[in-house]
Amino acid sequence: MADRGGRSGPDWGVLSGIAFTFFALGVTVNVLVLERVGSEVKTVVAAIVINSATTELAYIAVRDAGGSLIAALLAGWIVASRFGLLAASLGSRLNVGRWHRTAAGLQSFDPNVGVAVQQRTPHEVMRAFWMVTLAMHTGWWSGTFVGVFLGNVIGDADRLGLDAVFPALLLAIIGNLLRQRPGLIAALVGGAVCALLVPIAPAGVPIIMSLIGAVVALSIRTPETAS
Repeated sequence: MADRGGRSGPDWGVLSGIAFTFFALGVTVNVLVLERVGSEVKTVVAAIVINSATTELAYIAVRDAGGSLIAALLAGWIVASRFGLLAASLGSRLNVGRWHRTAAGLQSFDPNVGVAVQQRTPHEVMRAFWMVTLAMHTGWWSGTFVGVFLGNVIGDADRLGLDAVFPALLLAIIGNLLRQRPGLIAALVGGAVCALLVPIAPAGVPIIMSLIGAVVALSIRTPETAS
C-alpha cells in the first residue's frame, strides 16, 4: 500500500473503502439498535460509550435469543476483550511515548491494527494506524447518524447487503498476511476452532478461542526462523 508520494501505508482508495465500510456498518448496526431500544438518544449514547459494532451486535444477538441482560452484557464484553489483544500486538511495533501509546491502545480495532502491523518501520506503523483510525471514525459516525435519523427511510439494512461489507473488508485487510505461512496457519486453525465452537459455545467465546490459531502459528518455526 503506497500513495503517489512514494510513502508506504494505505492509499486513498484503501482509506475510502474503509470509511465506506464503517459507514455501512454504522447504518446497519444503529438501525438494529434503534429498532430495539426505540430511542434515538439511547442509540447515539450506545454508539459513543460502546464504540464497537461487534460488541453491540453480540449484545443484540443474545438478547434476541432470549438471554438475560447479564448474559447479553457478558457476550458483548467477551467480544470486546479482543481489543486488548489487538492493542498488545500493536504495542510491540510502537516506538512512541507513554501517552501516545495509551491513545493508540484505546483506539485499537481490527482494521487499523491489521493494516498497521503490516508496515515496515515504527513511523510507518503509526502513520498507517492513525490514517485508518480516522477513516474508520469518519465512516462510523456518519453512518451512525444516518442510521439513527434516517433509519425509517432506509428500512431493512440487511436487505441492501450492508451486513456483508465488514467481513469483506477484514478479508481484504488480512489478504497479505494469508500469503505468509504463519498467517495462513493462524487463519486455518483459528477458523476451524471457531467453526467447531459456534454451535455449542456462548456468543463471543468462539471468537476469543479462535486465537488458538495465532498461538499455534507462533509456535511453529518457519524456514526463515529455523535457519
